[in-house]
Amino acid sequence: MNKYLAPLPWQRQQWQQLYRAHQEARLPHALLLLGQAGLGKALLADHFAKTLLCKQPIEEGFACQHCRNCDLVAANTHPDLGYLAPEKSGQGIKIDAIRSLIEKLNRTTQAAYKIVIINPADSLLLAASNALLKSLEEPSDRVLFILITEKIERLLPTIRSRCQVIRFSPPQKALAMPWLASQLPESTALDKLYQLSAGSPLQALAYAQSDYYQFYIDLLNTLSALWHQEIDPVSCASHYLKNDVGQLLTSLLRLTTELIKCQLLRGYVALDPALSRLAKSLTTPFLFEYFDSLIALQTHLHKVTLNAQLMGEALFSCWALRGVKHVS
Repeated sequence: MNKYLAPLPWQRQQWQQLYRAHQEARLPHALLLLGQAGLGKALLADHFAKTLLCKQPIEEGFACQHCRNCDLVAANTHPDLGYLAPEKSGQGIKIDAIRSLIEKLNRTTQAAYKIVIINPADSLLLAASNALLKSLEEPSDRVLFILITEKIERLLPTIRSRCQVIRFSPPQKALAMPWLASQLPESTALDKLYQLSAGSPLQALAYAQSDYYQFYIDLLNTLSALWHQEIDPVSCASHYLKNDVGQLLTSLLRLTTELIKCQLLRGYVALDPALSRLAKSLTTPFLFEYFDSLIALQTHLHKVTLNAQLMGEALFSCWALRGVKHVS
């Protein structure tokens, strides 16, 4: 469970919407928390689950943190709360996992609700999606499914239609920056972290606590070197595939988006001067084609088995090939 005892500052509206529905006994059987990564959707799902299971909620419905149910939730041992997630990064959620969890919840009850949190819901494989759909079509009393996603288009339309969508948007900078500063009082790069995270405070915090910014700049320099025929795409693929494939795709998408902004938005201040320099060398059609190919790969990442090395070589080779074509 998370370390924050109350919803984050930019989640007040969503929290009040959920708590009011609970108070008025009009909670649906399924909620879909939708928004980009780093906004705290999973944190809010945890908080709300604790509220529903808590025996002595305090002001505004927050869990007391002291009753037996709160202790069980904190220890990840509450029998009426289950989590579904991929076994490994880049994999999908299989049908056996969802069947096993639903069977377990049907056998136990210690609280008013039985809650299933699925994160990310877009990683459900087709058979698992169909098993979930059956549960949504024939909901058991006092069972709540909380689905979390940033890619709603990957969910079956029939699943989407049976969920109440709770939307999360990046907070205003004036709201996010004080919170970020409170978490990183020694940081001198809050603005860069905030921009790199596309306005997602928790993502910015994660970047600050890792070497991601350096990884991002190294990847930018790699793309520039490929475009100018200075390095080999095959060796690049081998190097970057030592990391998580999903992170590589996300980082390439973020870089491509920044390069497009540098080209099309007058007065846009890039995260790093090297972005502006590279953007001047590229063609806009190439960037949009590359962006589309990244989206397509990301969409199929959990659905089919991809040859990671070949995928990486393709991702980097097109920079070298188009760079040759552009230079010639």
